[in-house]
Amino acid sequence: MKKLVYFAALSFIPFFVTGCAVGMAMSGKEQKDTSVVFPGSPRDVVVAKLGPPETTSKDADGNIVDSWLIIKGNAPSGGRAAMHAGLDVFTLGLWELIGTPVEMGAAGEERTRYVITYDKDNKIKDMKAIKEGK
Repeated sequence: MKKLVYFAALSFIPFFVTGCAVGMAMSGKEQKDTSVVFPGSPRDVVVAKLGPPETTSKDADGNIVDSWLIIKGNAPSGGRAAMHAGLDVFTLGLWELIGTPVEMGAAGEERTRYVITYDKDNKIKDMKAIKEGK
């Protein structure tokens, strides 16, 4: 009788972990469009595409300096989530033992700090992209 209870308890474990890989595939942030970051681009356009800057200051010459931390490689994917959900159903939840570590390793986030200096006309004068690692 004890073996039957242990078997029943263990058979429900996959159902408790189901959904982790699906949730991870659906979470994340949309990719920022950095194609507008080039010399001469207006500040209004940059802020419209990247959102409000993390920091804004003025340099010694009185020019505005903005910075953003842009994270790439963490976009949500409905396709990946659907694949994980299908495999969860097909394997009765056992796919989570593989799918969750795969999603954890696949995030592959690339962090880049953009520091942009604007001239007096609020157009990009100088830009630095500093890789901050993963």
